[in-house]
Amino acid sequence: MRAVPISVDPEMIKLAASGGTSSFRMMNDCPEASLFFRRYCFKVKSTNNVHYRVSAVYGFVEPMEAPQVEVTRLDGPPKSDDRLEVLFMLVDADCKDAREAFATGEVPEFSIDVPLIAE
Repeated sequence: MRAVPISVDPEMIKLAASGGTSSFRMMNDCPEASLFFRRYCFKVKSTNNVHYRVSAVYGFVEPMEAPQVEVTRLDGPPKSDDRLEVLFMLVDADCKDAREAFATGEVPEFSIDVPLIAE
């Protein structure tokens, strides 16, 4: 498994099955001044759109920044096999719309799964 330049914190989200809100951050550890400047756009997909909502489906992760995504759980049965899949694509500095970047049909560079636990 190859290392990815983005890390997620926390790596797993636990919420009450009756509902609640939590969040996670995506850290781009690539220094802006380095020769390996990397700017990524992201897209968040869910295995359960009935019980989960996210505040930012599309966005950007700039070098040395850590955008936050809020996750809301709606009332439902306990479940421990749901997840968010966060897809990442490398984009140029002039890219202004993450949704458009994903609409090109280009294959994402990598993805990170965030398990969702509802107890």
